[in-house]
Parts: sequence; structure tokens; C-alpha cells
Amino acid sequence: MNKLTIIQNIASQLDNLSQEKSIKADNDIDAIKIWLNEFINSPNTFVSYKQTAERFIMWAIEHQQNLSSITREDIQDYQDFLANPSPKSYWCGPAVARGNPEWKPFVKGLAPSSIKLNLQILTTMYEYLIQSGYLSINPFRLIKRKSARLETINKNIERYLTHKEWDYIIQQINKMPQNTAHAKARYKRTKWIFNLLYYTGCRRSEICNGLMSDFIYKNGKWWLAVIGKGNKYGEIPVTPDLLSALIEYRQHLGLSDFPNRSETHIALVNSIKLSNGRLTGISDSMLYKTIKDTCRNIADSLQHTDPSASYVIKRVSTHWMRHTSATHQVDAGIDIRIVKENLRHSLLETTMRYQHTEDNIRHSETINKFGNSKK
Repeated sequence: MNKLTIIQNIASQLDNLSQEKSIKADNDIDAIKIWLNEFINSPNTFVSYKQTAERFIMWAIEHQQNLSSITREDIQDYQDFLANPSPKSYWCGPAVARGNPEWKPFVKGLAPSSIKLNLQILTTMYEYLIQSGYLSINPFRLIKRKSARLETINKNIERYLTHKEWDYIIQQINKMPQNTAHAKARYKRTKWIFNLLYYTGCRRSEICNGLMSDFIYKNGKWWLAVIGKGNKYGEIPVTPDLLSALIEYRQHLGLSDFPNRSETHIALVNSIKLSNGRLTGISDSMLYKTIKDTCRNIADSLQHTDPSASYVIKRVSTHWMRHTSATHQVDAGIDIRIVKENLRHSLLETTMRYQHTEDNIRHSETINKFGNSKK
């Protein structure tokens, strides 16, 4: 059974609610059915709530989560997902009837007002399931308590890693165990994923849909070709550090050092286990899980030695790497217009958000010359 079939089955189970008036909640879907049944006599509310709930449980299952395991950090990732469901080919489709084979959970990403409404509905759902005894904690409560403060803070805080935090990640990845074949494969893939995201600034969908044949060599230089947001084509310069990481990963896979245009059957990032003796591409959910699990482990190791860095790294998701790449490119002195092309931004104003240098200088100047009795 493929993943899309699983998604459609979840939707079908929730569609059958109207015939089930009393269900013992042995699992998340049954618990959601009981909650939705409260609104069966309010058709408009029922449709809206069911759509919100089914999208959320589909996303949770795709990311190997359940209702009780969701954290505040996961909710932030879900907010990002609602704005840009990825990969689009999997989550988004035309506005057709549920029974149509072309049906997908989304037509496109949601507007901020719709995302806010979704979170409010899910907050209500969690409260109901807590009162019923099915759940014990509502992570959505933190949004209600902190939303006003976070709205103000988030306007001025970009989700990116400082150079020190990025160095921590690389250092800790290099300490990963390699004492078994599986551990070594996990280390090689994790190292490649982080280097690939950092040096290219690619989106998660661009990585999962990418192929080794997308590396192209022209005029004595290596480039990575990508099809990004809005089917926009772009070519990203391959730096020497990224090329070295690519060669190391390919050698581990038993491939030649350099890719070629005939490698249309080899994914950019591959699963650790072979399928029928062949390489298979990593799934979107596994890429997400690799980033989250790695960063959580690194954060735990830094909890006592550098709690500030630990706090930040624990919250890293795939999109943080794109923000980090953009910020560090700007920090390196690359012309902002070149960074715009590297990130495939439509507007220069979008790229300019990553210019943090003036704020950093202002902060350092203040600390060095004022309110620092230990200098």
C-alpha cells in the first residue's frame, strides 16, 4: 500500500463518521471521530472541523507521530507545513471530489488567517480529548499563552543558526558511531544531508525530489540544478566543501567520485537499506526525522555546557538550514543579489531579511561600551 493510499484511507475512515454514533477510542482516529460526532448536527462546523482534523492526523502519521507525542516544536513545523505543504506532488492536487483518484488533502498552502483558524480548532479538539481522558497534555495551550508575545518577537527573530551553533552540529555529527555497517551508513547519510542543506539552501522537497543527475558540470564548474517553488528552475553553485562531501557520500555508496547525467535512477539522498539490492530515495518524512532527531541529540549533549546553544539547536527543522545557508552566505560577504539567485527568491526584499550584520555590530558596540562592568 503506497503512502497516498494510506492518506486516502484515513480520509475514508473519517467520512464514515455519520454511521457511527458511539465509538470506543482505542486509537487516535477513533478519538477524533468521537470529538467530531459532537458537531454532526452543525453541517458547516462539522465539515470545517473534519477537514482540519484529518489534515493534522495525516501529517502526524506521515511524520511518525501520534496525538500524544506532539510537542510545541512540532506545532511550529506544522504551521510551516500548512503554509507550504511539501512535497506538493504528494499533498496538493486539483479541487475534485473525495472519490476522485486525483484528490489530495490540499489544493495549495493556506493563508495566515486559515492557519490561525486551524490551530484554534485543533486546540479545541485537544481540550475535548483531555476532558474525555484520552489525552493528558495540550501543546496547543502554549500558543494561547504566548501567541501575543511570540507574534512580536518572531517579527524580529529569524530561525537560523549562528556560526558557533552550526560548528557544534558538524562537530557532533563527526562523533557519531561508525562501529557497525548500519551505524556507518547512518553517519555518512546524516553528514551528507546537513552539508547538502547548508551549502545549497535547498528546500526539503527539492532534496527529496533531487537526483544525482541533477549535478551538472559546465565550463569547468559544478552546479546543482533544482526545480523549486512554483516550478522555478535554478542552478546552485557547488562549493569545494560540498563537492568533497558529495564525493565522500558517493564513495560510501560504491559510486564513482563524480556524478553524471545518466544517473537519473539514483536519488540525491538515499535510504540506508537497499530495496531489492538497489538504492532508493529518502522519503520526506525520513529527511524531516533525521534533522529533528540529530538536532535533539546534539541539543541534549550541549544542555550543561552551552544551554543557550542547546535551546536553539533543539528547535531546528529542515527549513532552519535554508535560513542558515542564506544568513551565512550574506555574512561571508557574498553580494545580496547573488544570494538571491542562489536561494531562488523572487524578490530581493526576501533575501535582505538575512542581513543581520548591522544588528550584530550594534549589539557588540553597546555591550563593549556600556553596561559591562567586567571589561
